[in-house]
Amino acid sequence: MRLLQMCTHFEGGGISRHAIDLSNSLRKRGHYVAIAGTRGKWMSEEIDQDFFYIDLHHVGEGGGSIPRRLVAAARAATELRRVLKAQRIEMIHAHESAPALVARIATIGLGIPVYVTFHGAEPERIAQFGKIARFSADRILTPSHNSARDLREIGGVPPNRLQVMGLGIQRKPDPDSARVAALRASLLGETGRLLIVTIARLVHQKGIDFLVAAARRSIALDPGLRFVVLGDGPQRDEVASWAAEAGIADAVRFVGHSDEAEAYLAASDIFFLPSRWESLPISIVEAFQRGLPVVATDTAGVEELVDETVGRLVPIGDVDAMVAALAELAGDASLRARLSDAALRRSNEDRFSPAHVHASFEQLYSVALGKTDGAG
Repeated sequence: MRLLQMCTHFEGGGISRHAIDLSNSLRKRGHYVAIAGTRGKWMSEEIDQDFFYIDLHHVGEGGGSIPRRLVAAARAATELRRVLKAQRIEMIHAHESAPALVARIATIGLGIPVYVTFHGAEPERIAQFGKIARFSADRILTPSHNSARDLREIGGVPPNRLQVMGLGIQRKPDPDSARVAALRASLLGETGRLLIVTIARLVHQKGIDFLVAAARRSIALDPGLRFVVLGDGPQRDEVASWAAEAGIADAVRFVGHSDEAEAYLAASDIFFLPSRWESLPISIVEAFQRGLPVVATDTAGVEELVDETVGRLVPIGDVDAMVAALAELAGDASLRARLSDAALRRSNEDRFSPAHVHASFEQLYSVALGKTDGAG
């Protein structure tokens, strides 16, 4: 098969990670897979010879007014159409609405099927996504059953065009134990006893303001708690000031982007994700892979990951509940140990196995292109 994976940008995050991992897996299975979107630190012509720069950033929210974004979409579609013909692409898998819209315009008259994955959105955007997806895509995918329900009920997506597909999440090699120990000692300092880690882009979606509020109150209850946040984003200048204004700058560290995420996870005791919306966060599964109990907000697919056996699920924006859940886990080492064991077991389920999930995508594409009947 000759396939194209498209993302709005490759500046980091679970969406681009999923698209890149899926592309590399399909290539190992013998298929040609091109990648297209806006350049970023995770993908460019220098990183991948089959990457094609398409300015999708200005098609999305980065483009400003609707007229400007429509002009950007037309330009992007013209460039994409050239790539499709030159690379003899048979099928496009777009991740999110801007790539799907451009893909549909670019494929007019070419007979190339377009699939799109919904990776989650704030409730008020689900109807908009559904409208774009119905116009743009032959099939709409999502990793979460709850997100699929929202697409049906709010987005108006017909059930026969909707499918839930897993996310294959590769377990990374174990970090150096000496580095983990040194990192933990540095983050805890002389007076810290327990480390709570968050991996998230610094954007409104991820609820970093909730994190700071919960951290302030948690530290007041238990001065031995320390928080560390990995990730970069447009709020990077704000978040540090929030912690300083809350008087907890010494106990809440914002380290920015790090290539040592595994070491930070291994050095920590609890994973915390206070997002406003999610579909199925890769970061939670990565925390499970390191045996971390998880405290997270009750957003779409998070409910399908986190329950009482592996952590605590709290209402979106409910800082009181966040503080109570963190205090419960922080105060009971035996509880954390039981949750840790269950988290490790959950991380090994087929729905997170790259081999299983990527084979399912291969089968999905193959059936769409009439290369197999789907009976396998």
